[in-house]
Amino acid sequence: MDKVTDSKHSQYPSIYRKIRWGFGFMTFVMFTLFWSLIYVAENKLEILSLHHWLDTEAALYEDNYQKLGWDAPLPNVLEFDSYWSEAPTPSWLLAFKTPGFYEYLLGDEDKHFVVFKHPSGKGLMYIVFHDDSDDYLDEYESALHQLTFLLGGVFLFFIMGYSIYMVRSLSRPLAQIEHKIGQMPPDRPAFEVDTKFSETRHIEQTLLDSKSDIAGFFRREQEFSRFASHELRTPIMVIQGSTDILSRVPDQPRVAQKAIARMQLACEEMRVLTEAFLLLGKERVESQHFGDHALIACLNAQLEELSPLFAKQDSSYQLVELNSGQVHAPESFVTIVINNLIKNAFSYSIGDIQIELDGTKLTIVNRHDGNETYNAGYGCGLVIVERICERMNWQFDLADDGVRFSAQVDFISLLNR
Repeated sequence: MDKVTDSKHSQYPSIYRKIRWGFGFMTFVMFTLFWSLIYVAENKLEILSLHHWLDTEAALYEDNYQKLGWDAPLPNVLEFDSYWSEAPTPSWLLAFKTPGFYEYLLGDEDKHFVVFKHPSGKGLMYIVFHDDSDDYLDEYESALHQLTFLLGGVFLFFIMGYSIYMVRSLSRPLAQIEHKIGQMPPDRPAFEVDTKFSETRHIEQTLLDSKSDIAGFFRREQEFSRFASHELRTPIMVIQGSTDILSRVPDQPRVAQKAIARMQLACEEMRVLTEAFLLLGKERVESQHFGDHALIACLNAQLEELSPLFAKQDSSYQLVELNSGQVHAPESFVTIVINNLIKNAFSYSIGDIQIELDGTKLTIVNRHDGNETYNAGYGCGLVIVERICERMNWQFDLADDGVRFSAQVDFISLLNR
């Protein structure tokens, strides 16, 4: 069963391979134990049979010796050689001086024999099988081997069939679930919960519920973007047009002029924010929204726009331009990032703001001496900046040493470095 796996997950082991190897290893171990048992049983059976025969011959000779003495017949001369240690005996036999049953490899011949005390009380008696006489079980072993191979073949066929069945039974639901994961995007049709196990059905049902939730979120997001694009832009344009008309009315009081200017500034901020939020809500930002913007020009424009705010609070800033770079991005993104960073620094500063522009890297530092540190994140403006930087793959770093707070943005995408 071939599985197509995403490259980012290819470094992890496959559960299908794990199941196959698990059953294969178990089958191998079972057959190894099976054949080992047969082999050991055959050897033990042969030894028991030969041992019993030799013990029987030795007991019969001892019984006959008690009755007939030295006239007692030796063990079956057609099957055995008999030796007495007090008479000429092969030298290799004399090395065995303890009564018992033995097996000894003499050249190419595997000799089986028994050693016991001679009934006369002098020396040891040896009863040794003739060459090949101890192979009388070969026909039985051959028949046993044939039966063993037959039973082993049937057992192997059964185990292999059962292993294949179990592997397929376990891997099929997982494969079905993996296929349904590919149907999770909202634009794909819904799937049925159709696996046969309660655990996998629970996973399927959870995936289906999540798919419905994702589709709902996606639909609401699309609806919000569509409604916001029309319902917010239209009032902003109306207000902006109205303020432009009001600004042309002659001989207005200074208070009215200031109010109109504030309305125009608020309309422009609302327009920029609305455009930025709509772009953030899109899956892909179209190329027509991008442009090349000089950072120093954008920075000076925002400082000029915020100059009334600095004047009102009797604060100022120190701008250090080491080098000015360009950024390729939507203008609203660049404007909001610079504007929010300056506003945030101004809101929490107890002195002048330090602004440094080095190529595409903008750093803004404000001194707070520990005041207002309970205000987590130093304002909601930083959250908007963080979202824009995440979308554009810009590096955004914050630092706070308890006295100074700094925010730094590098307007070069991390993917282009």
